Amino acid sequence: MRKFILHNKEKTLSFDLSKNVIVAEPKGLGNKFSLAYLETNSGKRLSNITPDFEPIQLPLYFNVNGKNGYANYKNFSNFLAACGLKPIILEYQDGITKKFCEVVFENLPKSEPNKDGEFKEDFTFQRQTYWYEEIEESFELKSTAADATDFPLSFPFTFKGLVFKNTHRTNNKFIIAAPVIFRISGEIENPITLYVDNAITGERIGEIEFSINNEDGTEIVIDPTTNKITQITDDETINAYGFVNHNKQSFLFVPQGEYIIGCNLSSADAGKIELTIKRYLLD
Repeated sequence: MRKFILHNKEKTLSFDLSKNVIVAEPKGLGNKFSLAYLETNSGKRLSNITPDFEPIQLPLYFNVNGKNGYANYKNFSNFLAACGLKPIILEYQDGITKKFCEVVFENLPKSEPNKDGEFKEDFTFQRQTYWYEEIEESFELKSTAADATDFPLSFPFTFKGLVFKNTHRTNNKFIIAAPVIFRISGEIENPITLYVDNAITGERIGEIEFSINNEDGTEIVIDPTTNKITQITDDETINAYGFVNHNKQSFLFVPQGEYIIGCNLSSADAGKIELTIKRYLLD
């Protein structure tokens, strides 16, 4: 079943368009590209290809559930108002994949029901990004019990003790580099270093080097999609950008291909890193 859900930028507020509202014949869900050519003595040569997204048009029926259409419309407009002037995340479930893109709403039309009693409005959203998947992956920067580790062990061998993992292999199949969002928590003894290496050549693609470690009860969030590095302690949030070595990268991205995401932590550390990879899609 096809579903459309809108979220605010922080994903703390959502509006499910499959509840109380029906989306009919959406348009602009595909991709469009703008082509630039260079005139040469031998003819015209393609010099650049850039995304030129068409607006996403969502015709919404507000009274199909037999309830007051104006109440449903009011709830929807309140959601848009609460999102403010930031881009909105549009989630699209087509029955096969669940994907997202960032949009900005262009209009807020409002009219009377038609002669058949239908209360329908056509909303237009200007699309800002490719569709993308949010692949939530995590590796714990601490020792875990072997019986909680998810990999097969062949008979007659048994495995007792602890397992430690401080690298994670990932694959990006799209031409656009995938931003990696890190969430660091728990006790970490040494200043933190995070990196991305090419899994085939071992080449270091990017590295974040902090001048600080992390204490229990404190959380560090590194988000390249908002260009923010924050430190959160007891609900107090500060800008942590100053703790990063500015001679290296501030944010990490996974280019097209196979890569290793890793860190400098040891098995003695009790902290963990949760990471979300935003993988862009052609469709």
